Amino acid sequence: MAEQRVVRIRYTAGDGNKTTRDVEPVIFASRNGRWYLIGWCRLRNEMRWFLVTRIEHASVTKTHCGDHGIQEVGTPPATARSAQSRGE
Repeated sequence: MAEQRVVRIRYTAGDGNKTTRDVEPVIFASRNGRWYLIGWCRLRNEMRWFLVTRIEHASVTKTHCGDHGIQEVGTPPATARSAQSRGE
C-alpha cells in the first residue's frame, strides 16, 4: 500500500472457487473480528472486500495503482455481516 503498487493475490471464495486477482489495495479493515483487504479488483472492475484468511498467496507487482481511494470503499458486503446474524 505504501508504495501504491498492484498486489497479485491467489484467493479462495466462500464457494471454494480459486482465482488470481490483481488488486489495487486501498485499506485494511476489521469487521466483526475478521480482517479484510479492501481494494480495486482489476478482474471485476470494482471495489472488493477480500477476507485476509482466504488469501493464499500475495505478491507485489511493479505496476502502479490507479486513482482509487478510501471514498470508494462503501459499505461492507453481506458476506461481511456478523457471525451472529448468520446464525453461527
